[in-house]
Amino acid sequence: MRVVLRTFPSRPCLFALPVLRAPRFHANAIMPFPHTNVPPHMPVFNARTGAGGDSHPDIERVLFSREALYERVNDMAFKISGDYAALGATEITVIAVANGAMVFAADLLRGISLNTRFDTVRASSYYDGTSPVSVPRIHNAGRLELGGRHVLLVDDILDTGNTLALLRDMLEVHRPATLRTCVLLDKKARRVTPYTAEYVGFDVPDVFVVGYGLDFAERYRNLPFIGTLKPERQDISSWD
Repeated sequence: MRVVLRTFPSRPCLFALPVLRAPRFHANAIMPFPHTNVPPHMPVFNARTGAGGDSHPDIERVLFSREALYERVNDMAFKISGDYAALGATEITVIAVANGAMVFAADLLRGISLNTRFDTVRASSYYDGTSPVSVPRIHNAGRLELGGRHVLLVDDILDTGNTLALLRDMLEVHRPATLRTCVLLDKKARRVTPYTAEYVGFDVPDVFVVGYGLDFAERYRNLPFIGTLKPERQDISSWD
């Protein structure tokens, strides 16, 4: 509040005039995503480690910054919306593979312009290691009716193809009108089971990555970027 003194012939008079300020955001506030023109440029500061923005003491190298993820996920959502609209669809059913795809799926959903139903399936393939097991474990197959629906299966990363191939076969039993796959990352060097996703965010080299939902032993999912984990942090037995 600012006080301005104005002088009149008879006596001075005080007027209290409000001062307009730009809105302030907390450093850890979640920026509107993606229905905004404001880029997600604000750093995320970690009071314990001192890390902020696209950095973390356990990360060896950042592969995809939060800005790159923001732009690519927006592009994918626009493409998906247009493709299904071209089929005459007004609604799609998105099924995300928990836990890894939850961050990606949440941002993707906010960019899709069609009516959207949402469900999850829970699958385990890495457990607490850095290499996927040969036979993934499906813990939850979802609950929505899929017959005659346009279904989009969303996962964080396509590597061996074992998990997505198993899930695809499970979903096809319900006879959806269409069944497509959307992945944020495609690690082609690790492919064991032939599998091609219709929508891919980024190709990624054969390195172990974390962040933006991807984890190691349920850690690092909250990082706003994707990076390679330092080798010394890839052994769970070395953790305190």
